[in-house]
Amino acid sequence: MAALTEVYPYLFVSLKEGGAVEVVLCRDVSGLGKKGDVVSVKAGYARNYLIPKGLVVEATKGVLREQELLRKTQKQKSDRVLAEAEENARKLSGQVLVIKAKAGQGRIFGSVTPQEIASRLEAKYGVAVNKRKVLLDENLKSLGIHEVQVQLHPKVKASLSVDIRPEVDN
Repeated sequence: MAALTEVYPYLFVSLKEGGAVEVVLCRDVSGLGKKGDVVSVKAGYARNYLIPKGLVVEATKGVLREQELLRKTQKQKSDRVLAEAEENARKLSGQVLVIKAKAGQGRIFGSVTPQEIASRLEAKYGVAVNKRKVLLDENLKSLGIHEVQVQLHPKVKASLSVDIRPEVDN
């Protein structure tokens, strides 16, 4: 307890009073909130459980300023990622991706998979897409034009056409 009073002297002055204290969550705590939230908890709960387990820190001016700066940088990063996804969606929307495959009688041998579509998108348009983000109900197994959705961001989807043509042997 003495070591904690050296680290958090102001907290323990207020903890002795028995009232509520303001703390910042270091991790998600069920029933309290998410990481970075400022919450008010009873002094005993903070002193006996939350602080020893490293779940919270005292909400001092410095810690609050640090949390605000962290929140601001996270917002800037998420805005930048969203803008990049929207730019990539503009690149891909309405495009036709031509894939040649061995075929016979209107069907291809094998299938065109999300992995193949993702690798072709990166090679042709320079847009890196995870194969799990190419939204297909099932692999493409027939010749012709197929509409494909690509999830570039949780808020951004792009729609493009995949034209599967038969490979011509010379």
